[in-house]
Amino acid sequence: MTKTEIATISRAITILRSLVDKPPEGRPPAQHSPVTRFAQEYLAPDPDADFGCEELWKFFHEIVQAGQLPPMRRVIFLRELPEVMEAAFNLRKCHNIERSGRRVRGFRGITIKPSAGQPPAVEAEIRKAGGA
Repeated sequence: MTKTEIATISRAITILRSLVDKPPEGRPPAQHSPVTRFAQEYLAPDPDADFGCEELWKFFHEIVQAGQLPPMRRVIFLRELPEVMEAAFNLRKCHNIERSGRRVRGFRGITIKPSAGQPPAVEAEIRKAGGA
């Protein structure tokens, strides 16, 4: 290999490393993500409870509408949710949570924090839907 080729490869490696360290364009770093804040501020471990991804999305959406978290698209929320749940609670997405006789995707071992600050009606509805 020539010195020019080695220099080109070295620059390419430097660029690739910088891209790995940066979040994708338009996406905040994980620690500042609304999904991360949602998990940290509104969810708690509970071995007897489970929630479907759609139930968590509905709860997140209610919190956004209350002005407590910044909005984000549903598809982005659902894409980030498994990574955040694993980092925050060491939980992996489960594909066989029972809801109305059907299997749905979600997380076992998670519940809504009692002090999450949501309106009581919303908390009661979420708990009822989650089976907690």
